[in-house]
Amino acid sequence: MKKDDQVFIHEMVRELDASIRTLVAEEQRLVERLGDERVAELTEYWQKQLPADEEEAFKLALDHDDKKLTWIWLRLERARQSRARAGQALMKDRT
Repeated sequence: MKKDDQVFIHEMVRELDASIRTLVAEEQRLVERLGDERVAELTEYWQKQLPADEEEAFKLALDHDDKKLTWIWLRLERARQSRARAGQALMKDRT
């Protein structure tokens, strides 16, 4: 791998790590605000465990914090996947 590519990936990793830390902190703040019961309901919704008819009704009842938490979960999932791919690319380069 070219040196420029390595530098780019290392910088991307630093930015992803910072984003993940920020998102985790915001997730924790929202989880505390929403409470265990609501977070459990949102987790079921997020993991697509609700029946289709309940899912539609549930989506209509989402408030701002509910939507923000699911948005954070999506962003965390994507950031962690990107971070893993970057780490894999760097590890492949070492072999």
